[in-house]
Amino acid sequence: MLQPLVVGLGRSGSGLHLNTLGSLARRTAATGDPLVALPAVGCDPRADSLRLHGTPHEVTAVTTLEQALRYVDPATAVVHVCTPPRLRYDLLAELAGHGFRRMIVEKPLAASMDELDALIRLRHETGLDLVTVAHWITSRLAGRLRRLVSGGRLGSLRRITVDQHKPRFLRSLATHGHPSALDVEIPHSLALALDLAGPAELRSAHCWDLRYEDRGLPRLGGAHVELEHRSGVVTLLRSDLGAPVRQRSVVCEFEGGTATAHFPLSEDDDHAQLVIAPFDRGTAAPSAGVRDADGAPGTGHHVFRDDALTDFLDGAYRGFVSGTEDAGNFQLACATARLLCAAREHCAVTSPARAGSL
Repeated sequence: MLQPLVVGLGRSGSGLHLNTLGSLARRTAATGDPLVALPAVGCDPRADSLRLHGTPHEVTAVTTLEQALRYVDPATAVVHVCTPPRLRYDLLAELAGHGFRRMIVEKPLAASMDELDALIRLRHETGLDLVTVAHWITSRLAGRLRRLVSGGRLGSLRRITVDQHKPRFLRSLATHGHPSALDVEIPHSLALALDLAGPAELRSAHCWDLRYEDRGLPRLGGAHVELEHRSGVVTLLRSDLGAPVRQRSVVCEFEGGTATAHFPLSEDDDHAQLVIAPFDRGTAAPSAGVRDADGAPGTGHHVFRDDALTDFLDGAYRGFVSGTEDAGNFQLACATARLLCAAREHCAVTSPARAGSL
C-alpha cells in the first residue's frame, strides 16, 4: 500500500483529494485489495486553522514539509500536489530533494513554458513519476465518447464544443491561485479535446473580467479557446465563471449525428449522461442499450454512474504499484500545458471583454 501526502489543503486538496482518498481506501479494502495506507498526511501552512475532510484516523495535518517527513516515508508515499500552478516547480524540486518520486499534480502541469521545460528536465534528472490530474480523460463517459470516435458508426468527428459554466464569485474573491479563467476549468476540457481529436494548434483565445456590483476581477469572468486539430476537427472551449447555473457538457458533432455528454456537476451526484442522436435513425446507430462490436453505445439517452476522480486515483495508484511507465500520460499533460501557455500569451496581448462571454 502507498501512503498519501497531500500538499495544499484548499478546495482541491481537502475537498476533493482527501475526501476521495478516504473513499478509495475504504473501497479497495472492502474488496481485499487495499491500495491506500491511512492516515493520509495533509500539509499546508494554514493546516491548524482549516477544517479538513476526513476523520482524525484518516488525516494527519501538518504545517510544514519537515513535519510531514515525521509521518510519511518518501519510499512508500504518493504526493498529491494541490498548490496553485505558479508555485509548482520549486515545490516539486524540494519534494524530489527529499526523495519523493511518485507525484499526482493538479492541473495545469505548469504556468509558463519556461516552467514546463524546467519540470520536464527535473523529471528526467530525478526519475519522477508524474501524473497530472485528468479524471475527465479516464471517466466512463470519455471512454464512451472515444468508442464513438474510433468506431465510426456516426462517421468522422467534425467538431467538439465544450461548455463549463458555474458561478465562482466567492472562490475567486477568497483565493489568488488562478491568474485567469484559463486555469480553472479549461485544462480539463482541453485535455479531453486532445485525447478525442489528437494534436492541435491554437486558433484564438480570450478572457473577460468577473463583474459583480461595482467591482471586477481581471480575466476571471470566463474564457473561450478555439483549436484546430491536425485531424481536421475544430474545438471550441467555453467557460463562464459568472454564470447563474452550472453546466459541464461536451457536444461531439459527427458526419452522421451528435453525441452530447453531460459530466457530473459536483460530488453531490456521480451520474453522467450521454445523448446520442444520429441524423439517420434507421442506419446510423443501434437502438438504446445495444452496443456494436467496439462497445460503442447506441442511440438514445444513457444514464450511468461515473465516479471519475475515485477511478482516476485508483488507476494512478495501481500504476505506481505496478511501475507502469507513463501510466499518467505525461505527454498529453505537456501538450495540454503548452496550449494553455499559448492561450495565456494570446490573451496577454489582446484586450479582454469587460464582462460577459460575448
